[in-house]
Amino acid sequence: MKKLINAGLIFLVVFGSLTFFLSIFGVDVMQKGNESEAAMWPGPVIYLPTLIYNAAPVKFTHDFETGDLTGWTKTGTSFDFQPTFGDNPTARARGQPSQHQGDWWIGCYEKFQNKKGEVAGAIQGDGPLGTLTSIEFKIVGDTINFLVGAGNHPWELPQPTCVNLEINGKMELTVAGKDTETMIRHEWDVSDLKGKRAVIKVYDENSGGWGHPNCDDFWQADKNGKNISWDRLWAVDSFGKLPATFGEIKSK
Repeated sequence: MKKLINAGLIFLVVFGSLTFFLSIFGVDVMQKGNESEAAMWPGPVIYLPTLIYNAAPVKFTHDFETGDLTGWTKTGTSFDFQPTFGDNPTARARGQPSQHQGDWWIGCYEKFQNKKGEVAGAIQGDGPLGTLTSIEFKIVGDTINFLVGAGNHPWELPQPTCVNLEINGKMELTVAGKDTETMIRHEWDVSDLKGKRAVIKVYDENSGGWGHPNCDDFWQADKNGKNISWDRLWAVDSFGKLPATFGEIKSK
């Protein structure tokens, strides 16, 4: 029994010293995410007799299948009723199926989240304006692919409806829709940007005709076009700046 107690005390001392070192010197702590969201240990919490890391994860939804905007920051009012649920354009007889992935997607003309009392086909129209910005991530793949549709108001115009890849607030890559609710998959070549930290930013700054963006299902992919699985993503910053979005991993 005495040996068991001594072993337990040694473990507590070693574990406490390690976690104290991590918290003081900022050594990255890694925690796996799952396919639809990534998690991290956000910061040290004092417990006696040692320091451990708070297990409450910071999450990021790359395909909106959480049914909310976890890991994204919105401005304005355009994204107040996003993500939208199901093929709402078809429900309102638009004749242009959204071709979204899963159940949830970003469609700024729509106003249906499958809540009690809501009716499929409801809209908010082109009036609301705003932006939606992802959490910062490290570019590790050769490409980024996603679904995009709706308004053809490119970044170069005064009132864009588009999806941008931005680094330090500067647009690196951009794409707009083709004036149809039907989304198609678009791919960016980001091989020259590997190692840099970026955000995805969706702009809805147009309230005229086709003044809204659609998008869904963001991925990084390796040089062979294979999507990098979300269950391989790792937390890399214990203080919240880079909670595993797209991961500190190498593409094959």
